[in-house]
Amino acid sequence: MDASVIIPSYRSWDQLQACLDCLAKQTLSSDRFEILVVNNDPSDPVPQEFRLPANARLLKEAKPGSYAARNCGIRDATADLLFFSDSDCLPVPGYLEAGLRIADENPEVGRFGGEVVLVPNGEDWTSAELYDRFLGLEQQKWVERGRAVTANLIVRRRLLEKIGPFNDTVLSGGDMEWNDRAKAAGAPIMFAAEAIVRHPARGNLRDHVTKARRIEGARLRRNASRGWVNYIPPIHKLIPSFKTLIKLLRNPELETRQAFAVWGVQYVIRVVKITETIRLLWLRRPDQRT
Repeated sequence: MDASVIIPSYRSWDQLQACLDCLAKQTLSSDRFEILVVNNDPSDPVPQEFRLPANARLLKEAKPGSYAARNCGIRDATADLLFFSDSDCLPVPGYLEAGLRIADENPEVGRFGGEVVLVPNGEDWTSAELYDRFLGLEQQKWVERGRAVTANLIVRRRLLEKIGPFNDTVLSGGDMEWNDRAKAAGAPIMFAAEAIVRHPARGNLRDHVTKARRIEGARLRRNASRGWVNYIPPIHKLIPSFKTLIKLLRNPELETRQAFAVWGVQYVIRVVKITETIRLLWLRRPDQRT
């Protein structure tokens, strides 16, 4: 077995089906890779019309969180090269072959961040989707900083054994925390430009707000050792980022009205992070998954 593809899923059967259909069309022979789908809500029944490829297995993980689900997949995986993606991702036909090729050509590298190409949910880009496209998920920039999102992360098993699995106590940010551990251990990372997955951009403001809350909760947990300093809300975020606005206005792909709309989405997210700090630390409310 050359590759194990690990995909956590949470009440997303339709999206997952599209992802699996893309994996069924890979240029890599199906007998060379396995697909491990981890259902993170065992109480959610599998739809009768759901189609599981012959080289795929459906696992269950009751502990909430995609990182707990990914760790479940790691434990069951048989290959030495693990491909992590998400149920809403759409791998292009050459995704696995490109990932295997760059891994073979760079045996000293233990982790790779594959390209993530954002696509709109409809014919036209919404303001929320444009935010994702121009200010959100930029995989190459993350790799340059020593990180990669799990929408397209390729890892050698030997590195996982050295660094350890994902932190399964968090609902968000576990990919960055794991990559930070790998970076601290001196493990290099490379950008895999040809190992591409397409990813629908977040189509509405509510999706961005939900994600911002999860990320802020993860940040607060990572910084728990800072003590009372952690309780100070990031009130500086109440001031809009004019640097970001200038960057957006200079982008030739954006009309002026679109630039201001994207800037508005960013500002809402900044305010959400402030309110989430207050909600979690001052009001002692639980984390929100959705």
